[in-house]
Amino acid sequence: MKAAVTCTHLIRDIDRYRQHFEDAGLELVVCDVPGQELAGDPLVEAMDGVVGVVAGDDQFTDEVMARLPDLRMISKWGIGLDGIDLPKAAERGVTVTNTPGMFGNEVAEQGLAYLFALVRGTLDVDRQVRAGGWPKPVGRSIGSLNATVLGLGDIGRTLVMKLRALGVTVSGSDPSPEAAEWANEHGVIIGDAAELSSDVDVLMITAPLNSATRGMVDATFINGMRQGSWLINVGRGPIVVGSAVADALEAGHLAGAALDVFEEEPLVDERIRHAPNCILGSHNASNTYEACHRTHEQAIKNLIDGLGAF
Repeated sequence: MKAAVTCTHLIRDIDRYRQHFEDAGLELVVCDVPGQELAGDPLVEAMDGVVGVVAGDDQFTDEVMARLPDLRMISKWGIGLDGIDLPKAAERGVTVTNTPGMFGNEVAEQGLAYLFALVRGTLDVDRQVRAGGWPKPVGRSIGSLNATVLGLGDIGRTLVMKLRALGVTVSGSDPSPEAAEWANEHGVIIGDAAELSSDVDVLMITAPLNSATRGMVDATFINGMRQGSWLINVGRGPIVVGSAVADALEAGHLAGAALDVFEEEPLVDERIRHAPNCILGSHNASNTYEACHRTHEQAIKNLIDGLGAF
């Protein structure tokens, strides 16, 4: 059986993991992924004769899967499943797994890094000193802040606890019963994101992308945030409307933003690229040595276990 790898993180380290596939009797196909993901015809061509794949952010639409009669297993490297048409995969008998709980700590850490950089003006100071200046911006003490975390899955919960350890007053927003139960157990106020964010210093987004969250943080939402607040997105790009962020930054309604993810990736929005006081990431918050290798192991195990059922 042929098994493919399209996840760029695993492709980078594939020599260390070839034996896993060989021991399972799988013929390994390491795909050429020029960018961050495969979609459409290039994805179909890469999956020719493949029964299972360790996938990155590839777009397994119904149209793509209809052209892949051999495909039986998609092992998603990471958490987000928004690139896979799950109902159609089930109809076609394609098993889909992911790797929750692998890098909540790492993404939460990156969220904190963005927060520190924003409220102390770190990047702007760096730029001005390199240009010959010697600025003395007045920042904010982390422990004086209050924040709302949008999305209380593994990443969001980890972020909440790290923020609280720093003295930040934290509330959360997530519609799931599990999130409500967790929040109650840990004494975290939970509520509607728009209502909560109207009275906090920073909104930190860790939510998954789904029909409810897509475009959720739009102009109306952002204009309802407190004047001079900050916005940080380490969740999914399409949750936030980039043009609304650019407008709010240019108008001074937002004091700053940090975006690790975008509506279209790699980033093409020139207004966001040149927006004042906006830190830009590259969808890279989970990418540490430790997190990648634990996720490699789990994603490959999911694939092998899944194919063992056929």
